[in-house]
Amino acid sequence: MALAANTIPLRIFADAPNTESHVWDRSWPGLAGAAMPEPCQISGVTLDGDGRVLALSRGENHWMPQTSFKRQKIRRPAVLVITPTDGTLAYAWGSDLFMMPHQIVVAPGGETWVVDAGLHRIFRFDAAGKQLSSYGGPSVRFNMPTDVAFLSDGSFVVSDGYVNSRVVKFDPRGKPIAAWGTKGSKPLQFHTPHSIAIDGQDRIYVADRGNNRIQVLTARGEFVTAWTNVDCPVTVRFAADHLFVLSNLEADKGIVRCLDPDGRIVDSFRTKPPGDPGDFEWPHGLAVTPDGTDVYVGFTLTGRRIQRYRRATRAD
Repeated sequence: MALAANTIPLRIFADAPNTESHVWDRSWPGLAGAAMPEPCQISGVTLDGDGRVLALSRGENHWMPQTSFKRQKIRRPAVLVITPTDGTLAYAWGSDLFMMPHQIVVAPGGETWVVDAGLHRIFRFDAAGKQLSSYGGPSVRFNMPTDVAFLSDGSFVVSDGYVNSRVVKFDPRGKPIAAWGTKGSKPLQFHTPHSIAIDGQDRIYVADRGNNRIQVLTARGEFVTAWTNVDCPVTVRFAADHLFVLSNLEADKGIVRCLDPDGRIVDSFRTKPPGDPGDFEWPHGLAVTPDGTDVYVGFTLTGRRIQRYRRATRAD
């Protein structure tokens, strides 16, 4: 697909490493060593109101390409609460609750929500990890949902992603009230809606992964536009008045792009630092500090860790 006007082609970043907007913070261990003796797939990352990093671990239930995952509950704690200053594990919770956790989000009120693609459910917890409710079952029948995001009135939307190819909207009490989308490539059609985010004006951004685009919708599910200047968008998050898009181009060729409200790319960086021989395969989780300074990326496949990237210092 052609790039939209005024966007920066990916080849510029491939040819000019010094243009990276964020750089890997090598001083931040990201659960290395004793804190995580057997690395697990980190499928989601989010930040709570105190700046702590919550990483979503798949424990022993690894999910590799072209294979199925284990149809059993993960025995280990799946939610890892990490100190932002030094990257150490503060505590963990969520044992024997999830099968294939896909994304984690801290809602505006401080509750933690986990989307489980394997169990076809969305779980809501208080800040201490006590389960408050779950959504799914006969009233909505998710089929491998992928993400959740929250509107200003307390309603929320779910990207119901791998099979159903739609977005489902719930009222603030958790009652399903609308569903938008079918499988396809036209407006309001999706091919693996893999993530979802909402901005301050309640515009909805859907990472339409299989169609290599971001679809922008109103809070009522009306199609606004599609941004086609992204490749394979995996996760979207809104911060600092911009949409951050994590794409996984090919194994370890991940890239995070920052798009302005008109869909123009204003910043970008690769999740594998240029020239680094390390293992950075399959970035999947994404969290961004409110000011856009720090970006956290969780890796699955063989990488199986979380890394922090800090805004690079620009020369005048």
